[in-house]
Amino acid sequence: MDDIEQVKTASVLNIAAGVWLALSPIWISLFGASQFWSLYIVAGILIVFSFIQLFTDSTLPSWITTLAAIWLFISAFALGVTAAAAWNQVITAIVAFALSVWDSVEVGHIHQRHISGTA
Repeated sequence: MDDIEQVKTASVLNIAAGVWLALSPIWISLFGASQFWSLYIVAGILIVFSFIQLFTDSTLPSWITTLAAIWLFISAFALGVTAAAAWNQVITAIVAFALSVWDSVEVGHIHQRHISGTA
């Protein structure tokens, strides 16, 4: 699989993680409005910026989703969510973080090959 296919794969999987996160309150209860809004804002960031990453060669969308994944991880403990919601957020955050970093690294590889003229 070449770098472009890897970027697209990572982006699509990150979109799926965002969709899962957005739908998870259907199955996993949240207690407060701050938890609800935090979850949906992060899900929206993952979906929108991963979609943007599909069509751009900038690493910025991947770094934004990386920061969103870090916040998702922190918010699982900072906002006092239920145990089930915390596990959901932690696992999704780890997956989104890994995919975002992978995405960014592969975009970096594309840039390096382009600069060195081996594209």
